[in-house]
Amino acid sequence: MQVTRYKQYKRRRFFRRVAICIFLAGILYLLGMGAFAAVRGLGRLVYGPSQVQSPVSKAAAASSALPESSSEPESAVAGLPSKAISSSAVPPGSTAQNTPKGYFDDALFIGDSRTEGLRNFDGLDNATYYAVKGLMVSTIFTKPAVEVDGKKIPVMQALKEKKYGKIYIMLGVNELGWSSFDTFIKDYQKAVDQIKISQPGAVVYVQSILPVTAEKSRTDKIYNNRKIESYNQAIEKMAAKSKVHYLAVNTAVSDSAGNLPADGSADGVHLNREYCKKWCEYLRSHTNGERK
Repeated sequence: MQVTRYKQYKRRRFFRRVAICIFLAGILYLLGMGAFAAVRGLGRLVYGPSQVQSPVSKAAAASSALPESSSEPESAVAGLPSKAISSSAVPPGSTAQNTPKGYFDDALFIGDSRTEGLRNFDGLDNATYYAVKGLMVSTIFTKPAVEVDGKKIPVMQALKEKKYGKIYIMLGVNELGWSSFDTFIKDYQKAVDQIKISQPGAVVYVQSILPVTAEKSRTDKIYNNRKIESYNQAIEKMAAKSKVHYLAVNTAVSDSAGNLPADGSADGVHLNREYCKKWCEYLRSHTNGERK
């Protein structure tokens, strides 16, 4: 009889211990899930939802091109950023115009590999792009770049093939190493004036040259923000002389010191997809050419 009671006692004690272990394990699991949620929430609070990306999207965001050579108009450049997914950002002080869907359907973008990056973002309706690696204010007249009827022709010649309502131009980064600054401005004005003649019904926008990162600017004698700012000042004056709109798109992608933030580019020069979106949002909110 005593043996039986002892066995019953041991069995009850065993089940009590199992129940206690299960109870404690449940508590630990709930605590762990709560801690995970708290850390994740803190991460979103600090970095924002645009930073919470999958490994695939992070790898894609790091994709960018090598700097274009100012001495080699035909220089090859590596792959550019693909479509953007991150947060929109209208530059401080700008007034959103709420452009309707299809607003950029009759727009043409002319530029070099940075404009190719904007095209890869694909966020401006059905805009047309004459964007070519290494394009300059001089080679816009001569470099076979736009395919028409199976044949590549220069940008300026391709302009005669179709009428556009808006034309956005960004050139100058490849010309930063030119020996003659005056030649650059004269050639740029010549290109702008010819575009106006070829497209008399279009609103023409000249965009500023985008900045490079602080590290790139500090270590490069050609691609630096001091030189870019001096070029932009001259471009703005040239735009006023040619009576076209000037867009300070550099303000949409620069920090308080005028540099492209380090997280905006993998090579210090070409924008990744998040910063292409900032550029895109600037264009959407500056439809009348106002400088903010």
